[in-house]
Amino acid sequence: MPRPMGHIRILFSSRVLLDLEEADQVFKEKGVDGYRDYMLCTGAYEADRDPELGCRRFDKGPLFDMALALNRLNQKAGKPLVELGMSAKDTIDTGLVLEKNLNASALAAALTYSTSTSGGPVSEKAHRAFKTDLFLTRSDSDAQAAIDLGIAAAVMNFPPQGTYDFDHDLHPIHIVVDGDAVAFGDSAEVRYREALDTGKTPEEGLQIYVDGEKRDMGSPVEQGPFTALLTKLTQLNAQFPKGEAPFSLSLLTARGTEARARAIATALDHGIDFNGDCAYVSGAAKSDWLAAYRPHVFFDDQQAHLGPGAHFCPTGRVPYKTNGPMYEYLKRKELAANTNVHPKVAEAQVNAQDIAASPAAVVEQKPIKPSANPSAKPS
Repeated sequence: MPRPMGHIRILFSSRVLLDLEEADQVFKEKGVDGYRDYMLCTGAYEADRDPELGCRRFDKGPLFDMALALNRLNQKAGKPLVELGMSAKDTIDTGLVLEKNLNASALAAALTYSTSTSGGPVSEKAHRAFKTDLFLTRSDSDAQAAIDLGIAAAVMNFPPQGTYDFDHDLHPIHIVVDGDAVAFGDSAEVRYREALDTGKTPEEGLQIYVDGEKRDMGSPVEQGPFTALLTKLTQLNAQFPKGEAPFSLSLLTARGTEARARAIATALDHGIDFNGDCAYVSGAAKSDWLAAYRPHVFFDDQQAHLGPGAHFCPTGRVPYKTNGPMYEYLKRKELAANTNVHPKVAEAQVNAQDIAASPAAVVEQKPIKPSANPSAKPS
């Protein structure tokens, strides 16, 4: 029987669906054998065995309730609007522990797809097989790899209180995103930071940035890591009568004053309909807005916003694309900090390094023997 193919495909790592933080720590401290004993409740962990499951029982993770709420959308619509999958890095024996935990919950039937990598990363092939639109994980490297493949991805924060309690029937699903470097590309974010570097005072730097945004208001910011996903969600919402859209899409950005207009124009140019709220907080704390609205999830590129926000809703950090504008800017800043040179000089040095590292400049490159995949571990 073929699996239902949803309009949006979301891949969750096991660590965002179940609370595997202690399991991950055991793996880091005691290795594969200690992790296996911990999961199966054998050896030193035998007393922890759940009599019903015959292994360790886990609490729900930060996105457990969100996954259930997404599944309720399918039930309400009577058709698969969203397909949910799970990725894990476990081998077959520890993977069974995860499956037993899911089967004991309401979530098992909602996960129509599952992939386990026996300790390896979540590969391009795995994403291609699932046709991933959004990947939510606790792994920095897996999220970075997905972003570099052009897939919307985020590293989820674990909530200070351990979990969130959402009404599974809450409709619509409220997704909140930052503008620059998330909904859009990161060139304007680079402009902002370079303006602050250039200005003699923060106020002068901010004005340099605002002047640039006003000048380029007619030129939309390039597409970013979540542009395709948000466009697809907009198209899905358009299939429903006004007021019955399954997703509420909100923009929460530090932009303010005269920089707002370019964000609006960019969203329209990319076909994104923010049918929820558009909040331009002019640099104020985003956590205040999140505390008031309590969305299902919030995505941003800066941990300074995500950490405080995690007290009120699941939050995910969106990595910068490798060799993208922000990635290159941070590389220049790091070089300047380490060598005490001006960022513009550092930029020239970075460009020279890139030329030297190009294929044309490589005389001989000896093959590197790949190491074996690490053994099973939490994803």
